[in-house]
Amino acid sequence: MGKTDPMRAETVRLRDGRTATIRPATGEDAAALQENINAIGAEIDFILTEGVGNDVEHEKEWVRQFDGMSSVLFVSDVDGKIVGQADVHPGRPPKESHVGTLGIAIRDGYREVGLGRALMDRCLEWMRDREFRKASLEVFSTNERAIALYEKLGFVIEGVRSRQYQIRGEWVDDVLMGRWLE
Repeated sequence: MGKTDPMRAETVRLRDGRTATIRPATGEDAAALQENINAIGAEIDFILTEGVGNDVEHEKEWVRQFDGMSSVLFVSDVDGKIVGQADVHPGRPPKESHVGTLGIAIRDGYREVGLGRALMDRCLEWMRDREFRKASLEVFSTNERAIALYEKLGFVIEGVRSRQYQIRGEWVDDVLMGRWLE
């Protein structure tokens, strides 16, 4: 059986019966990505950004940096609406080029139905295909659901930056997690 292209578009069935398409982002997704991350930033305290503004041209440039070879941005859409995204960047400097750093954000109403797992699986598949050796990510200590998912995927806690963030007057630790892809 041949190798599957990690850059393919793929439809996955979510636990609640809906279907989502996971695919690489394009410049045409810029406005929808902006709307998605602005909504997520307003909904929860689990991502650093509180929004990315409304400059669609700037967002298009951001999306174009993901070339699919050294970095990638996947989106998930349900009924034509982008509801989640995940990206991978290579480590810098060259001594860290074997490490891919992951980021993921999913909109309210689409969490806890398997979409995060599907996006993470796609990112890990892409990383293996591009011969990354290690996956790395950071997560707020208060995001217990995400930490549980990452642990199910084989990630381990590699460190904690205590009181790294202050959110709504509360100190929040930054949890550093990683897993080998070999």
